[in-house]
Amino acid sequence: MRNLLLAALACLFVPGLNAQVQNAKPVVYIEYFTAPDNLNETFTEALRSKVIEGIQATNRVELRDVASQAELSKEAERRKAESAMADETARMSEMRTLGANFIITGDISIMEAAKKTDDEGKVSYKGTVRWSIKVIDASDGTLRITHSFDHSGITGKTGESPEQAILKTCDYAKISMGDFVDDTFPIEGTLLKVESLSKRKDKAQTVYIDLGSARGIVKGQKFSVYLETDIAGEIARTEIGSLNAEEVLSANRTLCKVTKGGEEVLKAANEGQKLIVISRKARTFLDNLL
Repeated sequence: MRNLLLAALACLFVPGLNAQVQNAKPVVYIEYFTAPDNLNETFTEALRSKVIEGIQATNRVELRDVASQAELSKEAERRKAESAMADETARMSEMRTLGANFIITGDISIMEAAKKTDDEGKVSYKGTVRWSIKVIDASDGTLRITHSFDHSGITGKTGESPEQAILKTCDYAKISMGDFVDDTFPIEGTLLKVESLSKRKDKAQTVYIDLGSARGIVKGQKFSVYLETDIAGEIARTEIGSLNAEEVLSANRTLCKVTKGGEEVLKAANEGQKLIVISRKARTFLDNLL
């Protein structure tokens, strides 16, 4: 029995298994959204559906809809009652038991459409949708981030009816989720090995990192490279370079091109220093001017 126990414990420290756990996607539960009582439930569900579609499209988290979880969906109507609001702690605890790392909640403030009449007398409607989202750390219930969205003006869609304008404007929620996921759930890994050098052999040209399809990495994903050092017992990180994913090789491996800081990356790798890679958004033309 003792040998079996030791063997079981040893499995916990097998490098491959540890890498697999480390590279697992965070489990994120998305709650029902709250909204003023006078808002059409069709609109609120349409917005929530677009948010779900947008997050799923990133392939960066394991998203679970509470509406599809038997243990949670049965409370959908009960939660609308004022008396149920005090039971949120228990509900969060249940999600944590089900494996949640984070919980997303949404609050809709405005869903409306303004009537417009052009010079020829044709009537149309311009949608406005304002809402906010919160991400809660399921481990302790702390708020990780709050973000507000305003789909109006140039991002407000036009429709032939108020309903159509509002529903079309909800499409922007899906588009917004790409940046939101990038900001909220960055992917962190390690630079494993310098794969090739420049012709002069003075800089790293391509490298391997320990992130792959298991974390939703795709060709073109951008990364920042940080040199991690221990300064008097405190961990410090200094950005020294940038990467661009060239080829996703496996669940936990990607070949990347070094797009910035090749000399620094090579020097740190040769010295055996720890190099951390963290996902970032692709820079736009405007970003490059700043």
